[in-house]
Amino acid sequence: MCADEKMYKDFVVSKNILKGKPVGYSLREKTADDTLSGWNVLSIEDDETYVSNPDNFTIVKASEIAKLQPLLLEIYDSMYGTELNWLYDEDGMFKGFFDLGSNQEVSIAQVLTKGML
Repeated sequence: MCADEKMYKDFVVSKNILKGKPVGYSLREKTADDTLSGWNVLSIEDDETYVSNPDNFTIVKASEIAKLQPLLLEIYDSMYGTELNWLYDEDGMFKGFFDLGSNQEVSIAQVLTKGML
């Protein structure tokens, strides 16, 4: 998938993601900053102490997200308020999402139509 910078706004991302750690959690929220998509992305290793330090986060362009975790571009248009835990099997392979709003495992299609859950 080509990440056209004009189509996508920036993501707030844990620096652990930049170090190659898998995504563990993502939240899309409204933001007053017109350059941001509203997506906040944490790794599976980010605990409360890590998250409480703003220096542990950076802003990245969609082209970088496409390299790090292209699924974020697939769910990019999800509604504000979308809050997902990312699920992995015992081998560390991505297996789906757990939607915290509906308290159930969901598919990408369900994430994109969250209002119907």
